[in-house]
Amino acid sequence: MKTTLSILALFIIGLNQAIAQDLGEFKPDITKYGLSNIRKAPKKIYISSFNINYEVYKDAVDYKAAGGFRNNKTSEATARAAVGLGGVQTADIQAAADKLYLEFVSDLNAAGYKIITIDQAENTDIYKNWKKSSGPYIIESGMPGVLTVIPEGYSFMYKGETKSGKKKKGFLGGVGVPAALSKQLDDAIIAEVNLNVMFTEDKESLFKGRAAKVKILTNLRLVDAYAITSEKKTGFIRLKGATTVDRVNSNITFYQGKTGLGSKGQYTVGLKKPLEINNVMGKEKIVAYQKAGSSSQTSFSMYSEMDLASRFSTTAKWIDVDSKAYADGLYNACGTLLKTATSNLKSL
Repeated sequence: MKTTLSILALFIIGLNQAIAQDLGEFKPDITKYGLSNIRKAPKKIYISSFNINYEVYKDAVDYKAAGGFRNNKTSEATARAAVGLGGVQTADIQAAADKLYLEFVSDLNAAGYKIITIDQAENTDIYKNWKKSSGPYIIESGMPGVLTVIPEGYSFMYKGETKSGKKKKGFLGGVGVPAALSKQLDDAIIAEVNLNVMFTEDKESLFKGRAAKVKILTNLRLVDAYAITSEKKTGFIRLKGATTVDRVNSNITFYQGKTGLGSKGQYTVGLKKPLEINNVMGKEKIVAYQKAGSSSQTSFSMYSEMDLASRFSTTAKWIDVDSKAYADGLYNACGTLLKTATSNLKSL
């Protein structure tokens, strides 16, 4: 055990040194149970998901409702900020994703695992009436401002699509699917890859007073756990200022076997903190601010001002980046986590 940990420590140190010029501090987060089941499992792996999501646009809104009482009133105010990436070419992103997938498969093969093909997996009972999709392509992820890239040579099964375009993985987000799939594939290991590269983050605005305020910070990174927020634009009831939240994590998980709805063994490699991607874009702050109108009674008239019309303020910005530098940053960050996962799997 000590030898394995020493090898892992040396691997991470060497990896950090190799990527220090392009990436921030890399701190993997490893969770595991039932490792003996993974060790004893057939040396076969089915890659049920290989998702690389990357953000290209962010739209944020804040709303201050009209208020006040009796002789002192304020108007409603809305502030909106938006920022987008310019210059990113789909061909560069596709090439990075293709390379990441090929290296992931190669590393699994080098660790002694045979890859189960989609042709075998799609005939299992769990995938009955599911649909198949094959790369290469880039498509809207169903999360606002975020695209998904599917590598060349990779195919996956999905239950259906939501109205926003998200691919469904089954009931309750696919609970129990990896375990059932492992059992139906003769106890093979099921791999799920979820990688999310974001360039914005919300910054809470405190002490706004009678105003609406939005603040967006730019920070290109492979996220650990992150909530993607956006204005709610659909639904039966739409309240002003209401937002949607999509929660994402960057991790690689290996499942094995089935017990109840869960797996007998599970090994997950994620991040303790975001892995920042340097030398691609600067850190900026985009702010939209709108003060509410007000009115108050004076001795000269009923109100000094009847300034209660709705107020709206918007700030929008495009940030141009070098496409190849962006794609290289995505490749380096995602590849760092992927290689850590495959290296650990080999040393279990």
